[in-house]
Amino acid sequence: MNTTAATAATQRGSGLSAAQITALKPHVVNLSRGKFSTGGEISTTAADVDAIFQDHLPKFAPDGDAPIMVYAHGGLVSEAAGLRSAHQQSEWWKSNGVYPIFFVWETGFLDALFGSLPGSRGVLGDVRDRAIELMARAANGERIWGEMKRFAEDASATGGGALYVAKALGNYVAAHPKTSVHAVGHSAGSIFHSYFVPAALKAGVPEFATVSLLAPAVRTDTFKAKLAPEAGKGIKSLAMYTMTQQAELTDTCPGGYGKSLLYLVRASFEKEEFTPILGLQECVNADPELLKFFDDDGGKAKAEVIWSISETGPETRRSTATTHGGFDDNTTTMESVARRITGRKPKPFGARMISEPWAVAPTVREEPPVSTRRALCIGINAYPPGKELYGCVADAEAWGKQLESVGFEVTTLLDGAATRVNILQGIFDLVAHSTAGDVLVMQYAGHGTYIDDLDGDEAEDGNGEKLFDEALCPVDFQGGNLIIDDDLGELFDLLPEGVSLTAFFDSCHSGDGTRLLPSLGTAVTDGAEQAANHGRRARFLVPDTTTIENFRLRRGAAANPGKRATARELLFSACQPDEVAYETGGHGDFTAAASLLLAPSAEKITNADFLAKVLESFAHQPRQNPYFYGVAAASARTFLAPLTRPVDAGQGLRPASGQTSETSAVAPEVAAARARAAATFLRATADFIDG
Repeated sequence: MNTTAATAATQRGSGLSAAQITALKPHVVNLSRGKFSTGGEISTTAADVDAIFQDHLPKFAPDGDAPIMVYAHGGLVSEAAGLRSAHQQSEWWKSNGVYPIFFVWETGFLDALFGSLPGSRGVLGDVRDRAIELMARAANGERIWGEMKRFAEDASATGGGALYVAKALGNYVAAHPKTSVHAVGHSAGSIFHSYFVPAALKAGVPEFATVSLLAPAVRTDTFKAKLAPEAGKGIKSLAMYTMTQQAELTDTCPGGYGKSLLYLVRASFEKEEFTPILGLQECVNADPELLKFFDDDGGKAKAEVIWSISETGPETRRSTATTHGGFDDNTTTMESVARRITGRKPKPFGARMISEPWAVAPTVREEPPVSTRRALCIGINAYPPGKELYGCVADAEAWGKQLESVGFEVTTLLDGAATRVNILQGIFDLVAHSTAGDVLVMQYAGHGTYIDDLDGDEAEDGNGEKLFDEALCPVDFQGGNLIIDDDLGELFDLLPEGVSLTAFFDSCHSGDGTRLLPSLGTAVTDGAEQAANHGRRARFLVPDTTTIENFRLRRGAAANPGKRATARELLFSACQPDEVAYETGGHGDFTAAASLLLAPSAEKITNADFLAKVLESFAHQPRQNPYFYGVAAASARTFLAPLTRPVDAGQGLRPASGQTSETSAVAPEVAAARARAAATFLRATADFIDG
């Protein structure tokens, strides 16, 4: 096992001793996919549930009058974390005369999703939040959240583990009528209880004396259909503890998202984007039915709402939680919930053993900032029959090896992994993790093509003859999944100030908007060498009718994004705009020459000098001539060198004190153009998410 795998295995356990696990078992119902879990640190069977109500509860409350509290944790909690939380809370609840039953339903949502999101460096503010929302949806957020909700529903359906508990609970209460039943659900636990509470009422539980929802992540329509009708009937007292809108907007999530998890749920995890979520104050205020449901003017409300921070008023209506994940760790909130259950002042609630999933790490001594060097290398051979290439994967590996030798952290996307979604997400990840002083590289080896220009941008500046966009061909391109030059421009325009990005394209892609692309079709099909597996093959495809039609269906008539701000990326292309890029003998001709020059040239010569060295190696084969695309000043910059001294992410995207960077001053018109580019990128992201 490698070091990473060994560490993950160590962290997977709850850290509880065998004795603690044994003591906790009478209070835990462990579920997996809605059924009793026979694995994990605590397994649960029907016999275990029977033992809770036939043995453990009678021992705890011989007179049958102890309140029973059924707790459901949120969707950010793994089995291990759920067990740690249950261990700490169980003793506190019992000390207050309450018998707790914890559903540990192994959601593991945090690990499944947030590892897919970009980090916290780079794009800032609302633009970044919107990008993360879209990328979370692209990273299967809706599917993962949907599965979790289905497990919550299945648990209380026929054959579900929670339904078995509901029936056993109903039988116990029928035999012990002095027992009161209570439900507490945190975050996605409100979804779990939206199904469990009605199932328990149907199974013989006469009523839930209290239901307390902490920062509920349940949809408002689900709540209104499942729980709200029981308020004042099967639910004697219902209360919601959640943050004010202002507090939700100042909370944060993993990946640098600048709002609470509930905003991310609303934007990214539900099937319909911006679905109203119960725990969001703005969603309650926008729903007249809910506003009346929770509004206690005149004492006619059916339920209570406690907007945190609420430090005064009745002690059953207080909360000082300031983060979404902190409600079940907040002393004021938990003691308020306990007062609702017991009707008396509870014993003090202590800090529990589980921290928030995105708790702030301990402060460490800051080291001087260093330049980050990251690269994305893409190589695609596995095109459809008749369109295969044979040197692109080897090219990506060759570039990656050279880049690693000069200190780059390299990510590769090869063949089947190089889909449109993965490539765009990979580029976005590269850009979003960067800050001033970083050096980035994107390398692509594969087919290039052209496609109808749907937004008319290529007709700008008098270029009326061209009605085509250049495009890269991901492995799934025939479904209309092309990456056009506009897509790349929108991503590159999100580069933070002071970040260097150099692209190497071993394909037919000029980067400057040429009107000559359709004429290349003749060159592509010319010569018998085109059919030789390891002979001369062109990296260019003439788009077929299916690809064109699928592209139009996916992209439609896109809105004109406006003219790009001055491009800050640098592109070394394998050929001139009116030429074709070739591969020979298992490598691209451009890669075979240029990749070997990278390590000796990095941070030693200018970009112009590097191009000259590459051109020198092509002197004997004039069929293609590598090309450099970038602003005029870029030619004189040092090859693969930082544009400015690295800065600490906390200092913002500014040049070092006393220095003036050529990228530090942003004119208003440029800033506006980049804002348009960011907005257009979000639309493009939505295209490949929805498609």
